[in-house]
Amino acid sequence: MSPTDSTESPPVEAPVRDLGPLAWVLDELRKSLENANKALKRYVRDAEAARGTDLASVDSTQLRMARQSLHQAVGALDMVGQTAPGLVLKAMETLAQQFVKDPTRCSESAASLIERASFAVIDFLDCEMRGQSHSPVGLFPDYRDLLQLAG
Repeated sequence: MSPTDSTESPPVEAPVRDLGPLAWVLDELRKSLENANKALKRYVRDAEAARGTDLASVDSTQLRMARQSLHQAVGALDMVGQTAPGLVLKAMETLAQQFVKDPTRCSESAASLIERASFAVIDFLDCEMRGQSHSPVGLFPDYRDLLQLAG
């Protein structure tokens, strides 16, 4: 065996991920999540103001707007191949759709859960953009809580 022969394999480099598509949708994703959270908070505020009166008289347009914003966000993440955060957003969208069908399920704690999950998704994606190693498992607690609330 000559000194130039080596039994060691050359180091394997990690594949480089193209973050261009994510960068392209990230600002719109932030806006969609912000709009969804604001709409849910508005609905909760209006519903709280109507307590003791007819809760059915509260306009549920805000809930439909929140669901639509979440739907757009899910589509954006699907388009750029962000599967794990996309699952979290899909759970948020499912929950918002349940609120549209039954507005009494939309409470302050439910809106706060969706907001917390949206912050976790944005934090995850920001880490991706910075090239930091960030496990999608960190999104699981919020995902689990969303699914539990959705039943």
